[in-house]
Amino acid sequence: MKRILPWLLVLVTLVLVASSAEARVGGGQSFSGGGGGGGGGGGDVELILLLIELVIRYPQVGVPLLIIFLGFLGVRHFLEHYLGPKKHVMRTNAASVQSRTTARRTRGYQLLRDADTGFSVPVLLDFVVLLHRRSLQAVTTGEWNPLTAFVDQRARKQLALNHPGIQEISEVVVGGIQVKDIQRRGRYHRLHIDLTSTRLERTPGGERRVLVRESWTFRRLVNAISLAPEETLRMGCPSCGAALDTTVMGACPNCDTPISAGQLQWQATEVSVLGRTRVNPPEVSIWNGSDEPSVLYPTVQDPHLPAAMRALQARHPDFEAVAFGKRVKDIYLGVQQAWSDGRWQNTRPWVTDPMWQSLRFWMEEYTANGLRNQLTDVKLNRLVIVQVQVDAWYESITVRIWGEMKDSVVERTGTVVGGNDKITRNFSEYWTFLRASGTGGAIHDAHQCPSCGAPNDNIGQAGVCGYCDAKITSGRFDWVLSRIDQCEAYNGA
Repeated sequence: MKRILPWLLVLVTLVLVASSAEARVGGGQSFSGGGGGGGGGGGDVELILLLIELVIRYPQVGVPLLIIFLGFLGVRHFLEHYLGPKKHVMRTNAASVQSRTTARRTRGYQLLRDADTGFSVPVLLDFVVLLHRRSLQAVTTGEWNPLTAFVDQRARKQLALNHPGIQEISEVVVGGIQVKDIQRRGRYHRLHIDLTSTRLERTPGGERRVLVRESWTFRRLVNAISLAPEETLRMGCPSCGAALDTTVMGACPNCDTPISAGQLQWQATEVSVLGRTRVNPPEVSIWNGSDEPSVLYPTVQDPHLPAAMRALQARHPDFEAVAFGKRVKDIYLGVQQAWSDGRWQNTRPWVTDPMWQSLRFWMEEYTANGLRNQLTDVKLNRLVIVQVQVDAWYESITVRIWGEMKDSVVERTGTVVGGNDKITRNFSEYWTFLRASGTGGAIHDAHQCPSCGAPNDNIGQAGVCGYCDAKITSGRFDWVLSRIDQCEAYNGA
């Protein structure tokens, strides 16, 4: 019995554990749930085969475990027959909630676009990520003056209360950002944004790395007009661009413009913590297999797509859909390979700064715990353009992709501890690529710098080519990946 007990514990753990690790680039596997996916039973078959092998090699252990597992399947079948497949009901509800959230966000974006011809979602998200990091640094340094126009006094107090006894905050990495809601209230537009980030906190008792989920509320006068991306991210005076400080009356000392109440730029007014935990090793489940439910979802296509494509072609007569599709495929394969190799730096030429930082967050989680998300036999089977959008600064194209791969999690020794390295997993996602407006439509080789043509083997963490000093990840030269959405959540936002 003593020899059987450890195996029994392993079996129970494998059967019951949920996979919460961000398997595959963008976390699609964890979003679509654990093993079984849309096909159901794929993981059960594998486990039975493994148990049969165990019966042959170690019958004194394998036979009891096989009996136990077959009994478990019988009980599960009985419960599902009389109680229904609870897991799928829960996921459907979650997807419905996400769809409602996305619909509200879409209406809110249009509200801002109607009032502000310079509004850009990519610029907004970049600004929020930058402000989030600088605000956390100011919590411990007390250097709030440069942020007066962007964080009001109430939010500063809340940030201080959210971080009691912390002497220093560093290594802040935003792993997720989501615009929840956009509303007009009186003279202001208000944004509600959720952020998930890790940071290293130093306290008198030592250092600790934590994962924090926060809700931030921003406001801005309804007649405010967005600045150019460079000016927005410089975070100077929203009126004159000077290095920011304020007078006692909340005005810029350089141009005397009132700037401390969201008159010209988004200002954080409220910050609350939704959850806070120590960073723990990612959980993995070894029995994930079969296809994901995402392959069964209908394609969400913008009803204005034909007109948007004609407009895109008129703006860029040199744009070729076939060449764009090839770039998408090259980036898709390159990103998956870099993720699987644990060399995220190799993706630097192809993804925007926020996207790169967000996914690096998850890769570092694997590495810190001696794990690697191994992706093999990766293929891109099909892609279709579903949306084209244009704002004052960027053009974006969203494509739905259908792909397949063998997706597993391995230890440093190469031992598979999660996912499945035997069964091909089919999935579908929405990938959004952006390009700076007015840069033309010609497509470059994804393996060369689009500025100077040199190999993409010398791109720094800032996205700057080491040969020509051009920043190639801002979309100024060619299409770069800015977002990955799962089919269950995508609603054309």
